[in-house]
This record gives sequence, C-alpha cells and structure tokens, in this order.
Amino acid sequence: MKGFFLCLLIQVFFSSPEPVSQNHGKGYIDVAQADTSLGVLILVNKNHKLAEAYRPHDLIPIDNKYNRGVMNLLRKQAAAAFEEMCRSAAADNIILWNRSAYRSDTVQVELFENAVMRRGLKDAEQFSARPGHSEHQTGLAVDINSVHQSFGNSEEAAWLRKHAHLFGFIKRYPKTKEKITGYHYEPWHYRYVGVSAAKYIHKNQITLEEYHEIIGKQTSIPSR
Repeated sequence: MKGFFLCLLIQVFFSSPEPVSQNHGKGYIDVAQADTSLGVLILVNKNHKLAEAYRPHDLIPIDNKYNRGVMNLLRKQAAAAFEEMCRSAAADNIILWNRSAYRSDTVQVELFENAVMRRGLKDAEQFSARPGHSEHQTGLAVDINSVHQSFGNSEEAAWLRKHAHLFGFIKRYPKTKEKITGYHYEPWHYRYVGVSAAKYIHKNQITLEEYHEIIGKQTSIPSR
C-alpha cells in the first residue's frame, strides 16, 4: 500500500503545476512553515505546514456531554468556546456534539493513505489533508455532528451558520471558495479563530486565507 501511495505522490510532485494565481488551493506549492506564534489565528492549509510531530501544549478533552468522538481533544480556549456554543444551541433545542477534533500527524497519515486508496490521489486531496497540513492537528478544528454534505441542510447547520461566529468559530470550507481553501464544501468543519476574527470573517463572507491576506496588508509597514 505504501509503495502505491509513494508512486502517486511522485507523479504529483513532478507534474507541471499551474500558476500559483490559478492554483492557490489545489497543489502544495511553495509550502511554508505554519506560524505557531499566531496562536488561534494560525493558518494551516496546502501551502502552510505544521512542524513534524507538532502537538499543542494545552489540549484538553471536550466535556462528555458534547462529545461522541474518540478524538475529543481541543486546545483549552477552543474547548471552552465549543462547550459554550453547545450549551447555547441546546437552549434553542439544537443538539451539537464533537465528532472529531485534534488529530496527530500519525493519525493523519493513515487517514490520507486510506483516502488515496479509495479515491485516488487527485480526488482524495479535495477532502483529505496530507500529514502536517490538517487543521485538526492545530487543536482548533472540530467536525460537528456529521461528515456528510447533507448536514448542510439540517437545522443544526443553519444554527451554526447564524451563531457560530459569536463563539469564535467559522465555517472553514464554505461553498464557492474551493479554489481558495483547496477543499470541497464541508458544512461540518468548524475552526476556532476567536470572536473578533470570526465576526469579521462572518460579516465579510471570506475565508481564513482571505482574512490573513487582508490583515497582512493592513499591518504591513512600508520600507523607509
């Protein structure tokens, strides 16, 4: 299996890539080290990779009342916000729970290889991240309730679209943004970025990539 997987990766690495402007979310081009100093605003995607064996120092288990997954760890701040969001949803008769949160790069290796075996490399990379490139490894991402696209039509998903940003969470892979995020629409995948950033992203209907680009331009200092 590993030999098959390696051959597929070699084909991708040595194929002729499209210009970055046209391929921002598709390939692993000019991969940079993810900046962990950004805290909850860390950007991890196909172009920003976590260090090997990276593991957040403050992972804690999600309260059992709001968890139904084996992978039930989040960073402390994100876990508290997730539980607060679940309590607020319950008050509106909406039941939310964690299905999958923190994942190590070791686990991601297995998940990605399995995806490649089932779907082939090209299709697998539209919904599964390579090791080191998964948001789940940051301890800030959580898959909520279901991992089927039909979840997007549920009352729970509607509640999240309306309220999640108030608790610091954003829908990380929205429709029509696939070329930017690099992944298909995932109505279940939410990412903690803090309330201020989440409100801005929600109001302007942008992705975390676009948010980083905007904030980077606003905070850049012209050379003298």
